[in-house]
Amino acid sequence: MSTIYQEMFDIGEGTRQVSVGARRFHHPHLRALAEHELLSAGHSEVDGHLHVERIGAPFHVVLFCVDGGGVVTDGASRLTLGPGQMAILPALGHSGFRSAGTPWRLAWLLVNDVPAWRMLAGDHVSIRPLMHADSLYQTVRVLCAEAILGQAGFAAQALLLAVDLFRRALASHADEAIAARLQMVFEPVRHAPAQEWRVEDFARAYGVSAAHLHRLCVRHLDATPQQLIIRQRMRRARELLVAGAGNVATIAEQVGYQEVASFSRRFRQHFDVSPGALLQAMRAGQGGFPAG
Repeated sequence: MSTIYQEMFDIGEGTRQVSVGARRFHHPHLRALAEHELLSAGHSEVDGHLHVERIGAPFHVVLFCVDGGGVVTDGASRLTLGPGQMAILPALGHSGFRSAGTPWRLAWLLVNDVPAWRMLAGDHVSIRPLMHADSLYQTVRVLCAEAILGQAGFAAQALLLAVDLFRRALASHADEAIAARLQMVFEPVRHAPAQEWRVEDFARAYGVSAAHLHRLCVRHLDATPQQLIIRQRMRRARELLVAGAGNVATIAEQVGYQEVASFSRRFRQHFDVSPGALLQAMRAGQGGFPAG
């Protein structure tokens, strides 16, 4: 891979940046960074002008915003980065970041574009929620301070914590993505609740075995696939009842139940109100009931 790329720095006098790099020409440099495929780490206290932009850089840039905020660029697009958010600027793109005219505190990592960090790759900049942003920021501050003092051992310990916090943040986002994808896999049930749905069909749609789908659903949605099918049927039943689409027996049949008693029992377990009581409340103009 070519290491030739375009880079632009425009940093005003009011902006203070501290960093540590993995290569010998960095001052200070910390060899342990290279073990984690990090090119450098640092933090910035922006009070004034800051504009950094790169085209075709062979590394990912990750920003952790603690206070204030700035603008992240993705080609011609402009994205706002605020407190408690993480921005990932993938390698080889045309991206950057700049101040927005207000004080801004952030930490950052330059991460090598290698298989170990493949989760950072992509065609566009992404901005994600970041829990414990202040912990990451403070850890990077300690890392840089200890490296400047020449305390490589303490700096390496701070680096381990920073990498662990970073990986935890990425894993949290990955979990959210899996949960959202699983929810979408079961969405067709709501549109055709009377159909005879089989867990194997959803597993095939997700691209895993039925047993693995069961494990994923329990881990990420706290429910089995069969429970998720029931949940979608009950939500559709609630929508139909509220819309006045029929009596309890009619709605039961529309969502795949042949026995009204079985449907009513399941509905009550799910929403803590029977479908008949819900209809009576709707007719009486009482409106709402538990969301479930």
